[in-house]
Amino acid sequence: MGVTTVVLLFILITESCSAGVQQLYVPGSVGKAGMEVEALNAVLGAASHPAFVVIVTEKKTPFVGVSEVGAPWGVGVFEVATDGQDANKTQAQLSQVVSQAHQLRWVSWFITMVVVSDDPAFLAEFTEWSFKNRLLVWSTKLLILTRLPFHSLSHIRSTLAMTNSMLIILTNTSVYKCFVYVELPYGTEGSQPHEVGTCPAQKKQAFTPRRPLFPEKFERLANGPTLKVTYVEYSSTKRLIVDDPGAPGGKRIIILDPEIRLFELIAQNMNFTFEINSPADEAWGVEMPNGSFTGMVGMLQRKEVDLSLSLLHTTFVRYRVVDFTFPLTVWHSRIVVQRKDPEVDPWGFVIPMKPLVWLALFLALIVVLLVMVMLPMFLPEDMLVHTKISPTVQGCLRVLLQEDLGVKVRGWWWWQRVVLGVWMMMVLVTIQSYAGNLMSLLAVRYTPLPIQMLKDILHSPVIVITPKGTTQASSFLDAERGLLRQIADLRHEGRFQPIYVSALNYYLDQHVRRGTHVLVLLDSRTTVMVANDFSDKGRCDFYHAKEEILPMLAAIAVPKGSPLLLALNSRVLSVVESGIYYHWLKLYTPNFTSCLNPPKKVAVRTKLGLTNLWGMFVVQAGGYSICLLIFCLEWVYPRLCH
Repeated sequence: MGVTTVVLLFILITESCSAGVQQLYVPGSVGKAGMEVEALNAVLGAASHPAFVVIVTEKKTPFVGVSEVGAPWGVGVFEVATDGQDANKTQAQLSQVVSQAHQLRWVSWFITMVVVSDDPAFLAEFTEWSFKNRLLVWSTKLLILTRLPFHSLSHIRSTLAMTNSMLIILTNTSVYKCFVYVELPYGTEGSQPHEVGTCPAQKKQAFTPRRPLFPEKFERLANGPTLKVTYVEYSSTKRLIVDDPGAPGGKRIIILDPEIRLFELIAQNMNFTFEINSPADEAWGVEMPNGSFTGMVGMLQRKEVDLSLSLLHTTFVRYRVVDFTFPLTVWHSRIVVQRKDPEVDPWGFVIPMKPLVWLALFLALIVVLLVMVMLPMFLPEDMLVHTKISPTVQGCLRVLLQEDLGVKVRGWWWWQRVVLGVWMMMVLVTIQSYAGNLMSLLAVRYTPLPIQMLKDILHSPVIVITPKGTTQASSFLDAERGLLRQIADLRHEGRFQPIYVSALNYYLDQHVRRGTHVLVLLDSRTTVMVANDFSDKGRCDFYHAKEEILPMLAAIAVPKGSPLLLALNSRVLSVVESGIYYHWLKLYTPNFTSCLNPPKKVAVRTKLGLTNLWGMFVVQAGGYSICLLIFCLEWVYPRLCH
């Protein structure tokens, strides 16, 4: 045994006297064993699972001589007195024993619990406290050793069916004999447990079971049960009616949802069918002030259903009340916004050249002017007389404005002609390139995409909608600070509205399409909704914002401690590795990728009008206004001076 286990066992022994802990035996103890010990040795020896064995009994039976094969880590015996004792005191003692066994489970790889009793009430109390303390998880093996007949054990058969347990029934005769049974889950009323084997009449003969001990009975459900699952259907989910002679009315409805297809595959592999139970509030599940949950998580918490068909976000708050399988995918939330018609950019005439090019052109003009003005200053005075500065400066400006020089270049120095020629060549190339790009850009219309980030919503008059009872809504409402809190505070202005899932399509069509609302939803669902709208309308009326928010893992959920978890995990892992979930998502959604990356620029053939060119007229009007202002100053200034 490890040091931690030894320390805990010492604590269990020294602090549990009130609970009736009698003694602790280790492998190799010698003593006269009764029928219970012989049966226990036979079964544990055949199981051959290394473990620490914890025996709970209400009898004064000396459990000495338990085999090393079945209990190599040791044996702990807890006796809970029931004779002549108050029932409440017995319950308190049993609760303490179960709690301490639960602590031992945490420090051991696994333990085997052995309950020895011929009292139906004692067995019922033990199973109740074990479930309450989550002692009987699948890693904990349970053996119930009793002389009671089957009809006296009906109250614990459901526990035997849903746990990793077996039943050992001893005969009430003087001849040593026992029968070992396993209760399969989801059995029908009146069904009998499956007999695993019979202990040999001769004590020295080995026990050879006919079936595996502690079988993985949830890996494939032998009884083919019908499990209850919870599911919330999106309004965008497509349905298909097909002919089915075996269905009522000869018709059967097929829901084209990848989650249902995934579940059908798992159900077929695990040999069960399912019936759907949807929550009345159409919510996935958020925590209430009293600790209970709404929606699908609430149904799982109350164990009204066996598992969730819809995938759920694996949040810490939900994990406290339900268990999750291996994550199937990672979901992000996206913002869906109205996609407006392409518009003409009135300031498109500045687009052909980037701001850096405009700056470089201006600096080049300044350099040419400085060269043409400064260099003549270094010439002798007799030569400077023949060099006129004004015509050279005017020449540089007229070249830039594509005018003729208007001055005679006769008498110019060669260096002046070289500078002016290089300037003319650079201006010619720049202007011709600008003119060609400008003609192309005047035929292009741009689609405005103003909202690309979550923070853009704060500066836009739109209303944010998101489904009720989901992690999207609760992430905003439960945030204490930051951008999410600012978005949630928009509800005070009427700009944050959680809605029911069934109303998503209506709001998308009637409000988001008009540009008054934006939708925050899972990216997988928004893509389906936008793709369905494209299939109906033939155009992309919506776009996804660039930012992906609220990334979370999504998985199937089961009630806390459900034995279905391990069997589901192996199937989900296979689905993730195969990538079939995304294949179904695209298969069941026509035009799935049509509106994911629509063009932002559209080329049109149309006549130029004021809608295209009013920006240039604004520049012209601004220039004339400046000229008029300068003219007025020139006219007023001389009169003020006199």
